Amino acid sequence: MYFLLPDDDLRVSDAERDEAVEFLNRHYAEGRLSEAEHSARVDAAYAASHDSQLERLTGDLPQLPPTGLARRGPSGLHLGPAAAVGAVAVAVLAAASVVPPDVWAMLLGVGLPLLMMLLFTVAPIAIPVLAFVWIARALGGGASRRQLPRGYTRRF
Repeated sequence: MYFLLPDDDLRVSDAERDEAVEFLNRHYAEGRLSEAEHSARVDAAYAASHDSQLERLTGDLPQLPPTGLARRGPSGLHLGPAAAVGAVAVAVLAAASVVPPDVWAMLLGVGLPLLMMLLFTVAPIAIPVLAFVWIARALGGGASRRQLPRGYTRRF
Protein backbone atom coordinates (compact mmCIF):
# COMPACT_ATOMS: atom_id res chain seq x y z
CA MET A 1 0.00 0.00 0.00
CA TYR A 2 2.93 2.40 0.70
CA PHE A 3 4.13 2.16 -2.89
CA LEU A 4 0.93 3.94 -4.01
CA LEU A 5 1.81 7.18 -2.19
CA PRO A 6 2.59 10.17 -4.43
CA ASP A 7 6.27 10.94 -5.06
CA ASP A 8 6.16 14.13 -3.01
CA ASP A 9 5.13 12.23 0.10
CA LEU A 10 8.32 10.25 0.65
CA ARG A 11 9.59 9.22 4.04
CA VAL A 12 12.11 11.58 5.63
CA SER A 13 15.45 10.81 7.23
CA ASP A 14 16.81 11.97 10.57
CA ALA A 15 19.06 14.43 8.73
CA GLU A 16 16.04 15.97 6.97
CA ARG A 17 14.23 16.30 10.30
CA ASP A 18 17.29 17.99 11.81
CA GLU A 19 17.47 20.32 8.81
CA ALA A 20 13.82 21.30 9.27
CA VAL A 21 14.39 21.93 12.99
CA GLU A 22 17.42 24.11 12.19
CA PHE A 23 15.27 26.02 9.71
CA LEU A 24 12.64 26.55 12.41
CA ASN A 25 15.32 27.60 14.91
CA ARG A 26 16.62 30.26 12.56
CA HIS A 27 13.13 31.65 12.00
CA TYR A 28 12.51 31.64 15.75
CA ALA A 29 15.77 33.59 16.20
CA GLU A 30 14.57 36.06 13.52
CA GLY A 31 11.33 36.58 15.50
CA ARG A 32 8.92 34.98 13.03
CA LEU A 33 7.77 32.30 15.49
CA SER A 34 6.60 32.62 19.08
CA GLU A 35 8.14 30.35 21.69
CA ALA A 36 5.01 28.18 21.91
CA GLU A 37 4.66 27.89 18.12
CA HIS A 38 8.37 27.11 17.77
CA SER A 39 8.18 24.40 20.42
CA ALA A 40 5.08 22.82 18.83
CA ARG A 41 6.64 22.86 15.34
CA VAL A 42 9.92 21.37 16.57
CA ASP A 43 8.06 18.53 18.32
CA ALA A 44 6.02 17.91 15.15
CA ALA A 45 9.18 17.98 13.00
CA TYR A 46 10.83 15.28 15.10
CA ALA A 47 7.61 13.21 14.91
CA ALA A 48 7.23 13.68 11.12
CA SER A 49 7.66 10.66 8.92
CA HIS A 50 6.83 12.10 5.46
CA ASP A 51 7.87 15.09 3.36
CA SER A 52 4.36 16.52 3.36
CA GLN A 53 4.39 16.75 7.16
CA LEU A 54 7.63 18.75 7.14
CA GLU A 55 6.30 20.93 4.33
CA ARG A 56 3.23 21.82 6.41
CA LEU A 57 5.55 22.89 9.26
CA THR A 58 7.86 25.06 7.16
CA GLY A 59 5.81 26.04 4.09
CA ASP A 60 4.60 29.37 5.46
CA LEU A 61 8.13 30.61 6.28
CA PRO A 62 10.38 32.41 3.75
CA GLN A 63 13.72 31.01 2.62
CA LEU A 64 16.78 32.29 4.48
CA PRO A 65 20.30 32.72 3.09
CA PRO A 66 22.44 29.62 3.70
CA THR A 67 24.44 29.44 6.89
CA GLY A 68 28.15 28.69 7.10
CA LEU A 69 29.21 31.37 4.63
CA ALA A 70 32.54 32.94 5.44
CA ARG A 71 31.88 36.28 7.09
CA ARG A 72 34.26 38.92 5.86
CA GLY A 73 34.70 42.58 6.42
CA PRO A 74 33.23 44.70 9.17
CA SER A 75 29.64 44.13 8.04
CA GLY A 76 30.11 40.38 7.59
CA LEU A 77 29.29 40.65 3.90
CA HIS A 78 31.52 39.14 1.22
CA LEU A 79 30.76 40.81 -2.08
CA GLY A 80 33.30 39.18 -4.35
CA PRO A 81 35.52 40.46 -7.15
CA ALA A 82 32.71 41.71 -9.42
CA ALA A 83 31.41 43.99 -6.68
CA ALA A 84 34.94 45.23 -5.99
CA VAL A 85 35.40 46.15 -9.67
CA GLY A 86 32.03 47.89 -9.63
CA ALA A 87 32.98 49.83 -6.51
CA VAL A 88 36.25 50.95 -8.12
CA ALA A 89 34.39 52.01 -11.27
CA VAL A 90 31.93 54.06 -9.22
CA ALA A 91 34.80 55.65 -7.28
CA VAL A 92 36.60 56.57 -10.52
CA LEU A 93 33.43 58.08 -11.96
CA ALA A 94 32.84 60.02 -8.76
CA ALA A 95 36.41 61.35 -8.83
CA ALA A 96 36.13 62.13 -12.55
CA SER A 97 32.99 64.16 -11.99
CA VAL A 98 34.99 66.56 -9.79
CA VAL A 99 37.35 67.45 -12.68
CA PRO A 100 36.02 70.39 -14.74
CA PRO A 101 35.16 69.71 -18.41
CA ASP A 102 37.87 72.05 -19.76
CA VAL A 103 40.54 70.03 -17.92
CA TRP A 104 39.12 66.84 -19.45
CA ALA A 105 39.28 68.44 -22.88
CA MET A 106 42.94 69.35 -22.33
CA LEU A 107 43.79 65.87 -21.05
CA LEU A 108 42.12 64.16 -23.98
CA GLY A 109 43.30 66.67 -26.55
CA VAL A 110 46.95 66.87 -25.47
CA GLY A 111 47.62 64.01 -23.07
CA LEU A 112 46.24 61.17 -25.15
CA PRO A 113 48.18 62.04 -28.33
CA LEU A 114 51.34 62.56 -26.24
CA LEU A 115 50.90 59.16 -24.64
CA MET A 116 50.39 57.51 -28.03
CA MET A 117 53.46 59.27 -29.44
CA LEU A 118 55.61 58.04 -26.55
CA LEU A 119 54.23 54.54 -26.92
CA PHE A 120 55.10 54.33 -30.61
CA THR A 121 58.47 56.10 -30.45
CA VAL A 122 59.99 54.84 -27.18
CA ALA A 123 58.68 51.26 -27.16
CA PRO A 124 60.47 50.14 -30.37
CA ILE A 125 63.76 51.24 -28.81
CA ALA A 126 63.14 50.22 -25.21
CA ILE A 127 61.90 46.68 -25.82
CA PRO A 128 65.08 45.42 -27.60
CA VAL A 129 67.28 47.10 -24.97
CA LEU A 130 65.30 45.51 -22.14
CA ALA A 131 65.41 42.14 -23.91
CA PHE A 132 69.19 42.41 -24.25
CA VAL A 133 69.56 43.24 -20.54
CA TRP A 134 67.31 40.34 -19.62
CA ILE A 135 69.32 37.87 -21.75
CA ALA A 136 72.64 39.21 -20.44
CA ARG A 137 71.50 38.76 -16.82
CA ALA A 138 70.23 35.27 -17.59
CA LEU A 139 73.60 34.29 -19.04
CA GLY A 140 75.38 35.62 -15.96
CA GLY A 141 76.90 38.75 -17.40
CA GLY A 142 75.14 41.08 -15.00
CA ALA A 143 74.71 38.76 -12.05
CA SER A 144 75.78 40.30 -8.79
CA ARG A 145 77.14 38.35 -5.86
CA ARG A 146 74.49 37.06 -3.56
CA GLN A 147 74.49 38.36 0.00
CA LEU A 148 75.11 35.70 2.61
CA PRO A 149 73.23 35.63 5.89
CA ARG A 150 74.93 37.44 8.77
CA GLY A 151 77.31 35.17 10.66
CA TYR A 152 77.81 32.78 7.74
CA THR A 153 81.20 32.55 6.10
CA ARG A 154 81.89 30.90 2.81
CA ARG A 155 84.30 27.98 3.07
CA PHE A 156 85.98 26.85 -0.12
